[in-house]
Amino acid sequence: MVTRGLNHQPSVGVVIVNHNGGDRALRVLAALQRQPYPLRHVVVVDNASTDGTPDRIRAAYPAVQVVELGRNTGVAIARNAGLAVVQSQLVLLLDHDVYVERDCIERMVRAWEAHAPAVVCPRIRLIPERGVVQADGAALHFLGTQILRHGYEAVDHAPDFAGVVDGCIGACMLVDRRKVIEAGGFDELFFFYFEDLEFSMRLRASGHRFWCEPAALVFHERAAGTPQLSFRGRGAYPPTRAYLTMRNRLTSMLIHYRLRTLLFLLPVLVLHELASLTMATRMGWPREWARSWGWQFANVRAIVVRRRRNQRRRIVSDRDLLVGGPPPLAPGLLYSARDRRLLSWYSTVVNVYWKLARDWIG
Repeated sequence: MVTRGLNHQPSVGVVIVNHNGGDRALRVLAALQRQPYPLRHVVVVDNASTDGTPDRIRAAYPAVQVVELGRNTGVAIARNAGLAVVQSQLVLLLDHDVYVERDCIERMVRAWEAHAPAVVCPRIRLIPERGVVQADGAALHFLGTQILRHGYEAVDHAPDFAGVVDGCIGACMLVDRRKVIEAGGFDELFFFYFEDLEFSMRLRASGHRFWCEPAALVFHERAAGTPQLSFRGRGAYPPTRAYLTMRNRLTSMLIHYRLRTLLFLLPVLVLHELASLTMATRMGWPREWARSWGWQFANVRAIVVRRRRNQRRRIVSDRDLLVGGPPPLAPGLLYSARDRRLLSWYSTVVNVYWKLARDWIG
C-alpha cells in the first residue's frame, strides 16, 4: 500500500548514518527541521560513536529515533538498518555531514512524482568551498569506478539542468524504499567506499532509473573527515582508503560485469592493474594492493552468489551502462606535471581500446 503524508503527499522518512558526527550531526538535524516538507520519521543509525553523539541527539531532538548498532558496521549495513526501521514511501539517506537547503526535499519529491525513478540525487556542493560542485550524480566508468558529474567544478561552469543519470554517490539520495529493498538494499560486503558504485550498478542493470535534480541543493562539509579513511587533497593518502577502494572496485566488477565484458576488456583491465600496482608501490601501499586481491579469493563464494543473483535479474547490457573518459582519481592525488602527463597518455590508450571493444562487450 502506498503511504502518503499530509495533503496526500508521498510520505518521507530520513535515515542519517552517524559515526562520531558530533556538532555536524546536530547541524544535519537542524537543517532537516527547517524543511517545510513534512517528515514522517527521522532515524539516526549510529555506528559505535565514542564522542557521545547519540546522547546529544536524544537530548536535543527527542522525536528522533536513535538506533545504536554497537560496533562500526560501515555505511551499507547502517543504511539497510535504517531502511528496515523507517516505514515511509520515500527515504532520504544522509551522511552525518550533509546539510539540506530549504525546499530541497520538496524539490526531490516533485522530481520523483514527475519521473518515477528509484533514486533522486540532489546537487551536492562543498563546505567550506561553497562555490564548488562535488557531484550532480555520477556515471559508471568501464574501469570499475565512478565519474562524478560536474565533479569539483565551479558552480558557474556546471550546467544545472535536471535529467537521468547513471548513478549517484552515497552522501545524499532520496530513494523509493520499496524498489530499493526489492533490489537488495546496499550490499553488506562493502564496508566503506564504492558501496554507492555497486548500488548504482545493480539498480541500473536491473532497469531502475536515477534522476538528478540540481535545483535540490545540499552542502557536504568536508572538514577533517574520518581518520584513516578520508583524503582532502593534501597530505598522505590513507592506506586503508587505498585498500578499500582497490578491493571494492574489483568486487564490483566481478559481481556485475558479464563474462563477455570481462573477456573483451581483459587487456585494458590487466593494464589498469599494473598501473594500480605501480602507483601503490610509489605511494607506499603495495601490501594494500595485494590484500585487495587476496580478499577476492577469500570471499569468492560470496562473490559468486551475488554474481549469479544479479546476472539473473539484469536486463540492461554493460555497453549501455558503462562509459569512457579520463580515469577518475581523487583530487590532489597526482602532484607533478609529469604524473599528469602520464595520466593523460594512459587515458588516451585505455579509451582508444574502449572505443574498439565497446560494441563487443556483454
